[in-house]
Amino acid sequence: MHVEGITLAGVVDELQGVEGAFVQQIYQPAPELLTLELYRPAGKRKLKLLIAISRDARLHLTAQKFENPPAPSAFCMLLRKHLKGGVLEAVEQPDLERLVDLVVNRRDGRRTLRAELLGPRGNVVLLQDGEILGALKPAVGARTFRPHERYEPPPAPAEPQLDPRHCSEPNWLGALQAQGEKSLKKAVAAVTAGIGPRTAQELCIRAGLDPERFISALAPDERRALWAATRGLFEQIQQKRWAPCLYEDPETGAPVDVTPFPYAMYAHLRERRFGTLSEAMDAFHAGLGQEPVVALRRRLERALRDKLEKLENAIRHVERDLQNVQRHEELKACGDLLMAQLHKARKGQTSVELDDFFRGGTRTVRLDPTLTPVENARRYYERARKLKRALERLAQRLEELKLERRYVEELQAHLEGAETPDELKALAEELREEGLLPPEGPKRPRPQAQAQAQAPSRPPLKPRRLELDGWLILIGRSGRENDRLVREAHPEDWWLHARERPGAHVIVKGPRKGKGERPPEAVLLRAAQLAAYYSRGRGASRVPVTATRVKYVRKPKGAKPGLVLVTREEATLVVEPKGLELDSEQAQNAQGGSAHR
Repeated sequence: MHVEGITLAGVVDELQGVEGAFVQQIYQPAPELLTLELYRPAGKRKLKLLIAISRDARLHLTAQKFENPPAPSAFCMLLRKHLKGGVLEAVEQPDLERLVDLVVNRRDGRRTLRAELLGPRGNVVLLQDGEILGALKPAVGARTFRPHERYEPPPAPAEPQLDPRHCSEPNWLGALQAQGEKSLKKAVAAVTAGIGPRTAQELCIRAGLDPERFISALAPDERRALWAATRGLFEQIQQKRWAPCLYEDPETGAPVDVTPFPYAMYAHLRERRFGTLSEAMDAFHAGLGQEPVVALRRRLERALRDKLEKLENAIRHVERDLQNVQRHEELKACGDLLMAQLHKARKGQTSVELDDFFRGGTRTVRLDPTLTPVENARRYYERARKLKRALERLAQRLEELKLERRYVEELQAHLEGAETPDELKALAEELREEGLLPPEGPKRPRPQAQAQAQAPSRPPLKPRRLELDGWLILIGRSGRENDRLVREAHPEDWWLHARERPGAHVIVKGPRKGKGERPPEAVLLRAAQLAAYYSRGRGASRVPVTATRVKYVRKPKGAKPGLVLVTREEATLVVEPKGLELDSEQAQNAQGGSAHR
């Protein structure tokens, strides 16, 4: 489902009916999902407003239940500080852009919560008098959202778009004609505010035209028909004659799309009508299983958090035991002193005062009165040997626990960067294989061969990728994928990782395989920005990133997935974390992309 500006207009029209509601509480069930609990005194209604800025960006009232984390995020706490207890004074949409402003008034002033529903380029920003108080994402592409800075809206489209409610037929058709040799569908989407390719195709179908035809091939009456279809749809918006529809696959029942009006292009699908767009959109995402996906993220977070707590406790216990077993040298010294001064001790004594050759002075050595002095010395030697062996085992155990902690922290970093259900499922599969998550299905064990035969093989996720100036940048999404990236890389490829922070492995491949070329500075810096962004340092302003060739990266025997040793560091780059949305935003701007759609 793709939320267009005209769809948001319907949601905003609906939300204006709940203006005057109190903001009771704010939650953040997932990194890119917020919910505002509202209370409307008229009718004593409790409502929940959902804001999602993931790839499936949306804003609507919801009846879904989400599992909230035990501790709110810093941004969630900021929203509670400034919005909780306030009155939702206004819900506004600038023109038909994919932007929605929630204006909340409290005794200490008025704040605006702006939702930029732009897919990967989206954000939620808290404003007061045009000044940024905080943002869900500190940076999106080239735009930054630092506290106390002036807020700058998303860049305007390269070409101005026209609202058919407020422009004439000649102006709209003239702008359409100026699109040159584009297909009709692309041209209509480019010149019309508030719509994307989906509604542009619908307008062509309503006008009886092939969406793939060229503009130049249209006859005058066909152009007039296209304007009439466009004007007719926007009149419905102007008159607020919403008729929300959910379209489903007639065979599987899977949701396909939500539209503010019936769409002819979906005549082959099963149509369900709803009273509001919120109800239709909520039903769409319930049908997609969005709630289980959010629940899966919570389950993974909880499993990793619990495992990390257990590891921290185990590390503390081992460190305490290590302090105790450090006594092996002291016990051996007692045995040495006793053997050197046997004439001063005799059977039946409980202790003896001996000259201390090691520290000077004297030392009181405890004795077992039932043993001879020689037998007491042998006991000291045996206890010292046992403690020394325990010391070696505990030191090895401590190293194993710390490596396991590092692995769990790497998994947490991958979970924070996971953006799709497939990424979450792949991480869940890795956690199950590592014993960090209970297996799915019945608890009764099955023979391994039978289990493998019955379990569908899930193809490995492909790494995130970016091509830049002929170089290929690959970013791992999980520990196992990090291993695969390093294993399949050429020794002369470059490897990057946030220094001393859990995160993704980044591989840079040159246009000439195995030539040992150093990537251009711009390519290496971009790869470092990605390594910083897909790590636990993504919220920092500057992150140091290690860069070296793959031949200097070694996988220790028996190490957990994604854990490596760097034998030689060739460069350190200190960069600002920036994700892949920067590149998609630049590409969209180059193509005349807009926040209006």
